[in-house]
Amino acid sequence: MVNAAWTRLSSAALYTRGKLTLREDAWRLPDGQEIVYPVLAVGVTVGVLPFVEPARVLLVGQYRHLVGTISWELPGGGAQPGEDPRAAAQRELREEGGYRAERLELLTTFYPSNAYLDEIAYCYAAYGLTHDPLPADEDEFLERRVVSLEEAIRMAIEGDITESVSKLTLLQYVARPPERS
Repeated sequence: MVNAAWTRLSSAALYTRGKLTLREDAWRLPDGQEIVYPVLAVGVTVGVLPFVEPARVLLVGQYRHLVGTISWELPGGGAQPGEDPRAAAQRELREEGGYRAERLELLTTFYPSNAYLDEIAYCYAAYGLTHDPLPADEDEFLERRVVSLEEAIRMAIEGDITESVSKLTLLQYVARPPERS
């Protein structure tokens, strides 16, 4: 077994700000050496592919300081501590998109960067939308755009959508659409 000889020795938080914590995890490796890995603790993230109409979806644009430009994305964000991912998806859809979904279908889960982030992403498709907004987070200044599903997929493939949860949600939907009733 590959991981049988890995032993966690310790974990220590170095810095916390908002929902993020930088920590160091010490491990004993299979060959006996001890090493410290940095980990950015993020927790649960959700992304929602909201179908405003059968073939039209909602995107949100928001300025992202790391890339220095507007990033077109699906509604989504971080879950609160202890919040169910499905409930977080519904809340984020209301905050960023202004809609509540009658039905959320899980498309996939994945780790955006499993070497240094503890983040796990839950990706949903949302159907039966009704207007039911919640206030956006205080640091969010959002632009909304409804586009064809085909256009959103093109944006993910060609690099106009670069955020990982949005890109993977769209491409997962194409690769294996959920059952639709």
